[in-house]
Amino acid sequence: MSARTQRLAFLAFAVVALAATAIWALRVASLENEAQRLLVPESTMWGMHACFVVIAAGLAASARPLYQLLGRRRALTALGIAVGGHFVCYLAPQTNRIFFDEHIYMQIGQTIAHTGRAEGANYARVEYGKFEMYDAWVNKQPNGLPYLLSWIYRLVGVSDSSSHFLNRALTGLTAAAIYLALALVPWALPAGAALAAALLFLFTPLIPWWGHTVAVEPASAASVVFAFLAACAHARLRDRNSAQGLPTTALLLAGATGFAVYFRPESMLVFPLVALVLWSTDDRFIEDLSAWSALALSVALAAPNTMHLWSMRTESWGATDGRRFDLDFVQENFKSNGGYFIDGEWFPFAGTVLAVLGLVWLLRRNRTALVAIGLWFAMAWGIFVLYYAGGYHYGASSRYGLISCAPVALFMGIGAAALFRRLRTRPAWLGALAAAGLINWVAAMDYVSTLTREAIEAQDDSDFVKAMAKILPSGALVISPDPCMWNLQGINSSQYFVLENMLHTEMRELASQYPGGIYQHWSFWHNAEPEMARYTAEYMAQVDAVPFHRVTSQAFKLGLYRLDTPTAFEKFGGRIPEDSRADRDLDTVLAKARARLEGEAPAESAQ
Repeated sequence: MSARTQRLAFLAFAVVALAATAIWALRVASLENEAQRLLVPESTMWGMHACFVVIAAGLAASARPLYQLLGRRRALTALGIAVGGHFVCYLAPQTNRIFFDEHIYMQIGQTIAHTGRAEGANYARVEYGKFEMYDAWVNKQPNGLPYLLSWIYRLVGVSDSSSHFLNRALTGLTAAAIYLALALVPWALPAGAALAAALLFLFTPLIPWWGHTVAVEPASAASVVFAFLAACAHARLRDRNSAQGLPTTALLLAGATGFAVYFRPESMLVFPLVALVLWSTDDRFIEDLSAWSALALSVALAAPNTMHLWSMRTESWGATDGRRFDLDFVQENFKSNGGYFIDGEWFPFAGTVLAVLGLVWLLRRNRTALVAIGLWFAMAWGIFVLYYAGGYHYGASSRYGLISCAPVALFMGIGAAALFRRLRTRPAWLGALAAAGLINWVAAMDYVSTLTREAIEAQDDSDFVKAMAKILPSGALVISPDPCMWNLQGINSSQYFVLENMLHTEMRELASQYPGGIYQHWSFWHNAEPEMARYTAEYMAQVDAVPFHRVTSQAFKLGLYRLDTPTAFEKFGGRIPEDSRADRDLDTVLAKARARLEGEAPAESAQ
């Protein structure tokens, strides 16, 4: 089969795939909003599975020519960067910083690993390595991170250490991908720019700080960088005479681009990034049939996530007045997000200088590459300036800075390489500038080893759950606003509203299902939400709840109370379960035996 026939066959396949998903999407769009959401747990899984298969096929078919281009030295360097990047994350403490989104991502990953469905649990039974979903809900955020977590959970089980491993690994792989992308892309760049960009990315302070969490942003940044790498590989292996790319690299490009969309809503911007990279390497890119095939196939692969986001269009995403994006937010957010590069609090000023030097070098030597990297930065950084909570000054919103760290690292790497080339014949100047830059950089990293005061009560609540999970009796059920935290620790848990009827009418039946006891988790949210605290306290008072354990966090009180009390059985017990174990219970049977013996004793003495 000739090369042209292969390209036409691939194009036909991609067009058919796009047409089929378009028909499916139109049918789904015609459904009621709730019906659309019911499809999400399965449709997004099929989409991500398809991306996984396409990426694997593209990698397998492209590995040999790419390795021949890179050579052993670059391959080993990339491996060293990936491993080193994993360990760089240990500069920061292993923790959670987004409450309780990270736990939700992990719990959805747990559900995927056990059921194959991308949904969270309002009520689930988690015992003896088994997971039973009783009441599910669909999360508004894309499911890319839970999908990756689910593969780790399938292999080594659900745990904090396995969850945090993912972002550490992705951090190293992202840096390696930056190195390989700049080694492959047919741009004219100063020598050493690829290695410098990868290392500067790794030591950007926000990278290890967030890389040792389970936040979605490190994975989102990684997925876009992998799509950038795929675009660079496709551009490098194109026929220079005809501008036609290989179907194999186009397959990799389609899978990587489609998969990137599944991580954050703004990840859709990966499409213009890929187009910019392909254009910057050859302005005849619109003649590349394989590139058009990759576009069609990637849109088809991303369709389930697009429909997921569409089904969630009525969600406020936390915006109290409904305005998620607006020009009114620009002034305050620009002050915060622009100041990030100047004030030295989260980003070293030396890095800003290097980035500006890189921009100037590209302006003089490679303007098409400047347009590609510059617009990548403008999209990745600028989208949050318009977002109502996109300013880095909002709580833990500094994580949004990770989305633009890769293009900034590209500018810094090019600037550093250009500066080194200029000053290598002047070692005194080079040494002095390097020392000054290193001092400034280390000073800007002073917070990396800290936990910070942000959400300390929420962190303490998470720690409280972990501690209680170790001492709760087996077969216990915890009523909690955050059942995800308990499920991850292997404890049965439910939202209050799911079991409200049984708690008020069938306490004996519920207690028979959970012989370890029914417990109420007085949580972070009870301290933050007065209405939740009121109705929970009322029920606890009605059943005369018994304290199991309590702790204090700052001004917050956290606790676990047993609800299946004698008072609860008297008021809300309901009918006695048919499968009563009273005639087999040790204490009950023993008490009856003693009573019988005591009753027989007088008769024996009379004889």
